[in-house]
Amino acid sequence: MPAVLFRQQPLLQEPYRTYKNCWRFKSRFYPLIFAPFLIFLSFRGVVNGLEVQRAYTPITPVNAEGFFEVLIKCYKTGLMSQYIKSWKTGDTIFWRGPFGGFPYTANQYGELLMLTSGTGIAPMLPIIQYITENEDDETFVTLVGCFRTFENIYMKTLLQEQSRFWNIRTFYVLSQEQSLKNLPWSFRETTHFGRINENLIKSMVNTCRRQPFVLVCGSVTFNEDMEKCLKAIGFEKESYFIF
Repeated sequence: MPAVLFRQQPLLQEPYRTYKNCWRFKSRFYPLIFAPFLIFLSFRGVVNGLEVQRAYTPITPVNAEGFFEVLIKCYKTGLMSQYIKSWKTGDTIFWRGPFGGFPYTANQYGELLMLTSGTGIAPMLPIIQYITENEDDETFVTLVGCFRTFENIYMKTLLQEQSRFWNIRTFYVLSQEQSLKNLPWSFRETTHFGRINENLIKSMVNTCRRQPFVLVCGSVTFNEDMEKCLKAIGFEKESYFIF
């Protein structure tokens, strides 16, 4: 197999208020990057004289032309975060890929149950948009996003837009919020406080309209916890996929 080389991708747009963790790049990749499966790209940078690489999943809609977007969480400290925050529109960043993938075709599953934590929501977004943009795809989607606070929820506007479709539901689990009064009305009925656990997952499964196939993406600890919960409520290995 030929080596996958890094290619220069100009930064078209820095994060803005609505999507403050979303970076848009001009795409010089083949159209395969926008195919309906969950893949990832890798970028490289030089920090304090050391070459560092990071992998991210594009959140770009499948019908996007000429660009791709990635969701990146930057921390107040950390060399890589400082490097990323130094990017300006017009800068050239080296990316390569795509790699990996979870293949998806229309109506492949009756329902998808997506369990995510933090930026683990990224690989789910292209799938949701692919489903809602395809009139022939009648797959139901139940997405459960786990975050610390309401402010920490990524891509809120996009998620609310997608949840208006007849077959898409979005729920949130916030570990550091204490009162629904602090949330907009549109989020109050779909938000749970605390941490996601076996009982909550079971209740979500019970409200699914069809037998779900489960997609899990988050930290290593989150993924391990979700797999334990899924096994405890009777899911077999072939009934879920963990990134």
